[in-house]
Amino acid sequence: MNNADLMTLERQEQIVGLVNELGRLTVTELSQRFGVSETTIRRDLAALTARSLIRRTHGGAVRLRPVATSETPILQRQHEHVEEKERIGTAAARLVQNGETLLIVSGSTGLAFARCLEGHSNLTAITDSLLIANELLNQGQHRVIILGGTIDPDEQAVRSSLARAMLRDFRVDKVFIGTRAASINGGLSAETPEEAEFFKACIDCGQNVTLITDSSKFHVSALVRLASLEDIHTIVTDNGIDSEIAEQIRELGIYLILV
Repeated sequence: MNNADLMTLERQEQIVGLVNELGRLTVTELSQRFGVSETTIRRDLAALTARSLIRRTHGGAVRLRPVATSETPILQRQHEHVEEKERIGTAAARLVQNGETLLIVSGSTGLAFARCLEGHSNLTAITDSLLIANELLNQGQHRVIILGGTIDPDEQAVRSSLARAMLRDFRVDKVFIGTRAASINGGLSAETPEEAEFFKACIDCGQNVTLITDSSKFHVSALVRLASLEDIHTIVTDNGIDSEIAEQIRELGIYLILV
């Protein structure tokens, strides 16, 4: 991603924030605020509309729906939607065979999933999460590989360029990944370009990718698109998901497990 792309993403992130804060803005107002042409703003609005982050109107844009905000620390999130995450983790664990190689991406649902691997044996698990690594080590049945780099204290996980570089050398049987937000048209999305690049690298190293997330993630959006839903083979979520969204997921040929 070059500097121009990063500048565009940063401007678009600010546009989404302003539209959600103020409810409505015109092309002229945005052009003056950011010091770019109205043509550039129209391209920004078209891109953000395509990702279901705003709604275009004649001459501007209006707020569409809630946008995912900065996540709370994982030690707090693991106490949210507890029952749903436990059911999701249990169902996802049934997809794992003894002896497989897994990539488990950090997150509160990923941690719940790791806890449900108790009883499996001889797994090789790669993770960016200190919490997931510790959980699997304590189970005493698995080989655990942790990615390197700087640790994010809130996530208690590694999200660095070194971690992305390490992922390029791995090929795993199955990837288990969460998401900040998901939608039919917008796919999976992340809060920052760096987070999106990390998740893309995770998806690329797996033969089979399973999205494990509670249904609330299908009702928000985030700025940076990281993958289309077609890049996902299986989705495990709770039965609180909207029935229309569930049907659209199935129409994409994705195996949907509701718990």
